[in-house]
Formats: sequence, C-alpha cells, structure tokens
Amino acid sequence: MDLDGGGALLFAVLGLVFGSLASALSHRLPKGEPVVADRSRCPHCQTALTARDLVPVLSWLLAGGHCRHCGQAVSWRYPVLELAMAGLFVLCWWRADGDTALAALLAFTGFGLVVIVVADLEAGIIPDVMLLTLLPVALAWRWKSGGEWGDGAAGASLGLGLTWAVRAGFRALRRNEGLGFGDVKFCGLAGLYLGLAAFGWFLAAAGVVGLAFGLVWRMTGRGAVFPLGPALCAALLAGLLWPELFAGDWTGVKG
Repeated sequence: MDLDGGGALLFAVLGLVFGSLASALSHRLPKGEPVVADRSRCPHCQTALTARDLVPVLSWLLAGGHCRHCGQAVSWRYPVLELAMAGLFVLCWWRADGDTALAALLAFTGFGLVVIVVADLEAGIIPDVMLLTLLPVALAWRWKSGGEWGDGAAGASLGLGLTWAVRAGFRALRRNEGLGFGDVKFCGLAGLYLGLAAFGWFLAAAGVVGLAFGLVWRMTGRGAVFPLGPALCAALLAGLLWPELFAGDWTGVKG
C-alpha cells in the first residue's frame, strides 16, 4: 500500500467501524454479556437498533445525540471513541511505512488496547477475552517485525514473574491488591510483544503515565485506588509505535 490519501482513508473508515465495535465490547465483556449473539440496543429503552442507528459518528450526529426511539440522550463516548479509533488506525498505518500487514497488526492491537482501557476505566476489569484475543496477534507481531521467539518468551516470563512477585509482595506486606491479576497477565502479554530488553522501558513508561493518571484520578475526587490498565496500554502502544524509544535510541524518531 502506498503512503497516500487512499491508504489513510481506508484505515480511517476501518477505525470508525472498529471504534463502534470497541464501544460494544468494552460495555459487554465486563458484564459477561454475549458479544455477537445479541443486537445492539438503546441503553435507555432497550429498543433493538438497526443499521440506520449504527453508522459511526453520523447516526449520533443526525439524531442530535439522542435515541430516535425514546428521545433520551446518548452518551458522547460513542462518537468520541469512534473518532479516536479512526485517528489511531491512521497513525498505525503511517507508522507501518507502507507495510499493510504490519499496519493491520498494529491497528488490531490498538483496537484491543482501547477496549481494555475503556473496560478498566468503567468497570475496573481487564477482560481475559481481550488478552486471549491479542495473544496470537502478539505472536504474529513478533514474526512480522523480525523479533526473536526466545526474546519474546523471555519478555513474557519476566513480565509475568516480576509483576506476580510485586502482587504477592503487596498482599503479604499491606494485605491489599497492589496489582490486579489482569494487570499481571497484561504485563506478560506486553513482554511477549516487546521482548526482554524493551520491557524495562515499558515498565518505566507505565510507571510515569500511571503516576500522572493516578494524580488526576485523585484530584477529580475518585479516590486513591485507580485502574492501572490505561497506563499499561499507553506504554505498550508507545513501545509498538515508537520502538526506537524503548531501544534507548531517542534520535531520528519519526513523528
């Protein structure tokens, strides 16, 4: 695929579609609701939505941000998430530098990470289904990006082992869950994606983002306990889109 407007447009449209899917998944997965067996419904009147109601962004705009069946306001999270996913998909396409397969792996990873972020923010859970879905994507990423399998296995082992030890330490010393089990499993997945050498950079980036996010979380009156998933996802996405940073090479970074 040439780096032209056509490629960007294609990924933008795909991003809108996957953004709509991300809204549904992030809402249904934490509740254990069926993902594809049930039709989308208005959260207020439970009316089954048709294709007319499900066009990304456009349906929300044409209905004035309200359900056309009951008139209740429909959250802005839907168009915002769809537009954000479109932008993320275009960024993945651009960073892949014309490699369509690599762009697709990056984009689908970004999709999964967005689902995890929203689910963790709204329900305080990292869905196992999403982690399992990203596992073969991580394996494909290592193959496509030329990473060594042993390095990926070592990174996954470090991610699981280190965060499991931290979790166990918190439980023994402070009698609370310093890390959720979902966070531990996510770090194992991140280690598989990034490899052993980059995992330290990943933890550092996640720590910085997590501290900033936690401060904002507390300042907005939401308490001292905050979900770590958004920081972990941001750090992993940064490591995939800008691997130069996690290799310690801060020169010549594209974008």
